[in-house]
Amino acid sequence: MAAKRSTKMIDSHMHLNQREYDEDRPALVEKWKAAGLKAVISNSVALNTFEKGLKIQARWPDFVFTTASIHPEYIKEVNAEQIDAFFEKLRAHSNEIIGIGEAGLDHFNVKEPEWQTKQKELFIRFIALSRELDKPLVVHTREAHEETVDLLEEQGVKRAHLHLWSSRGLITRVIDNGWLVSLGPLIMQSKSIQKIAKDMPLEQILLETDSPWFGGKGADGKPLRGEPTNIRPVAEKVAEIKGLSFDEVWLQCGRNAVSLYGLPVKL
Repeated sequence: MAAKRSTKMIDSHMHLNQREYDEDRPALVEKWKAAGLKAVISNSVALNTFEKGLKIQARWPDFVFTTASIHPEYIKEVNAEQIDAFFEKLRAHSNEIIGIGEAGLDHFNVKEPEWQTKQKELFIRFIALSRELDKPLVVHTREAHEETVDLLEEQGVKRAHLHLWSSRGLITRVIDNGWLVSLGPLIMQSKSIQKIAKDMPLEQILLETDSPWFGGKGADGKPLRGEPTNIRPVAEKVAEIKGLSFDEVWLQCGRNAVSLYGLPVKL
């Protein structure tokens, strides 16, 4: 008889406050717990989702853990006064959040140089806030990988979680800086991300789904819902690539999340 696999999962990056979960969020949380999920790290990435995220966390305080910032693609939607007020709100609720982010640079959604400059300025402020509050930084980067690494190094960032990282060419710098990379469902199709999984030390890998997105498609071709339990096939793929057992990958990636974020979770 095959040994029973561990069911102790941590999704290191998802968005439980998204409207896609509004109709059945309580039922989903119970479903995920029953499937063995130990915790989810839910990112609030807009001004109007932060308080909602805190309320969700308050309902499931031993299961949902919150990070918060302003996603770089929303740079055109916020003014200076709103940003200042949001930073004060984050400071006021610092004991309720475990990280700052996802923050970063997004040159895919924001093409104009002047707005890219504003993204960078805001990212630097979030980096400073993560240091001030002694919280890990959750990093988003799209079509700006080298600029992001340069900036993180210039700012002396030590505790960083690079969400859905996709640049293999910069992996040596990522490893040398001690940053963690989270791998998600894209690993199933992307050769580049598979190579990143091979290159990264297991001690610097996290598992994520970025739910509610990346659910994939069913046998009928219809989109499937993105859910945190989808980190299982990601872990299976990492184990295959690295020639390790599933349980070794599963447990170490969970430990990595607990260590980086200081989660009160026993694995």
